[in-house]
Amino acid sequence: MNEQQYTWKNIINSGYGKRIDVNKNTVLFRQGEIGQGFYYLEKGEVRISLLSNQGSERDIDYVMPGDLLGEQGFNHNPYFTTASSTIPSTLYFFSKKDFDLLCVDIPEAANMLMNSLIVKVRLLAETTSILNAPADYRLAHLLYKLHLRENDFKVKLSQVSLARFIGTSRVTVYKIINQWKAEEMIYYDQGYIHFLDITKLKYFLDNV
Repeated sequence: MNEQQYTWKNIINSGYGKRIDVNKNTVLFRQGEIGQGFYYLEKGEVRISLLSNQGSERDIDYVMPGDLLGEQGFNHNPYFTTASSTIPSTLYFFSKKDFDLLCVDIPEAANMLMNSLIVKVRLLAETTSILNAPADYRLAHLLYKLHLRENDFKVKLSQVSLARFIGTSRVTVYKIINQWKAEEMIYYDQGYIHFLDITKLKYFLDNV
């Protein structure tokens, strides 16, 4: 099998990783804890939050099915953030021992993990740099990031989750989404954000 054919999905389907089923609001790891491994999200949704030096906690990302989380913990390094499930979720856990054995069978897995970690570190730096930006900018940044990561023109995310992410009320989120709907940028329907015009969303980010 060629390297480009490997995905975390088919690695899981080949029997690697320990399956874990969790309820809503289950904390998978906390910021600063020494890592015991990393996770692959098979089903559900996981909220990523960051504790500031002042002690306030802010949501900075949402992990969707098919993505990794906690990559920095695979080699017993401290976790950068806190991760908790927002809905009942199914994950696969890889301890360092599990991952070392995986890399013996599939050496390409090491590059796959490191590439994911590099992306997460870059996105963490970008996200923390805009924590004090206006609410609409932070919302646009999140949505554009999710579009790029999922490579899809719709993402499943509740208005409650969106409000938590930008640190504001659902009313504010509702007003922003309605404004962007009128501008034919996005619309929200039955728990999904639909992207009508990605170029408009990118233009908004580049010109605020």
